[in-house]
Amino acid sequence: MLLWILLALGIGLVLLLSHNRAQTVLENRIAELETEQRRIQQRIMTLEELILEKEKRRPFDEL
Repeated sequence: MLLWILLALGIGLVLLLSHNRAQTVLENRIAELETEQRRIQQRIMTLEELILEKEKRRPFDEL
């Protein structure tokens, strides 16, 4: 009987450690994706500013 209890506790511990590791991996990946999203948003803003600047100059370029 004690063997079954120890086996169950061992399995539970392995599952708990596995879950914690998976959660840590997911949290790290989420942080990476958030950083990448901020970089992409900054690039989009920069490109929009460049497009607006080009559009402002457009009438003068045609003259």
